[in-house]
Amino acid sequence: MNADPHALQISVDGSCFPNERRKSGFAGIVIYPGDPTENEVIFQGFAQSTINRTELSAVIAAMRWVREQGLGQRFGRVQIFSDSQYVVNNQSSALYWQKAKWRNAAGRPIENYDLWKEFLSARSKAGIRIDIQKVLNKSTPLLKRVDKLAKAAAKSHPRIDHGLVVGKIGRSKIKGSATLFPAANQVLVVRVVRSKVVGPMKENRFVFEIFDETTCVYTSKHVAYCTPIVGAQLHRQRGFRVRMNSDPTYPQILEVIEEVPLPKADRNTTSGSISRTMEPSESDTESKLV
Repeated sequence: MNADPHALQISVDGSCFPNERRKSGFAGIVIYPGDPTENEVIFQGFAQSTINRTELSAVIAAMRWVREQGLGQRFGRVQIFSDSQYVVNNQSSALYWQKAKWRNAAGRPIENYDLWKEFLSARSKAGIRIDIQKVLNKSTPLLKRVDKLAKAAAKSHPRIDHGLVVGKIGRSKIKGSATLFPAANQVLVVRVVRSKVVGPMKENRFVFEIFDETTCVYTSKHVAYCTPIVGAQLHRQRGFRVRMNSDPTYPQILEVIEEVPLPKADRNTTSGSISRTMEPSESDTESKLV
């Protein structure tokens, strides 16, 4: 953290409790040049949201506060300190995403594009140079205080996050994170784990596991996209034979060929290996998403 003693410094943080129905919130503290006094300036809770949305909302709220206070007439620079890699690493990309109609360089739709639009608007209207810098979470007494305030905000003053897209989540049979699928015109059997609507065109983003019919094993977990029409044919925790496109940077499910019965997991088998007893379809229920 390279703090400029001549700049207005605002430390912000977001918080989310996924096990408490995604209660979320953010807070921020300002320190004026030449004055060590810590002043709480933003504090907002949400009935439910995600950690990325609250971290981004905290920065937006801080920039709006700067404008409302007319601080551009009193200071030359504002530093906003955030521990969010998501916000800090993507801040420079937001303008390019906007020009590309909220798609990244590979053409994939941007998540939380509604907040990134607000981010660009708030920064342009702040009336002062604003630098957003990365800090380590709770690495100083001030950041520990901001963290506690964000957690307190998450449990109070609930507001509706109207841009939140929760999506639906089922149980995964493969541990770990999903990777972008290396699409190359394959036909494969997939078991859908997660589904979510993303971007202004309301595309579907799916996390799925590949099922090998020969070995009866789930081999890997991936991410791919599809149109709402194709996505309506895919249901969580059920198997489908699908046809992929040929772009590994923007993998898409082009066609659902047929539904494929999946085996039921045997309690005595190792992870990924399953017995051949057929598994009934599970109901689609909402789950938690951070």
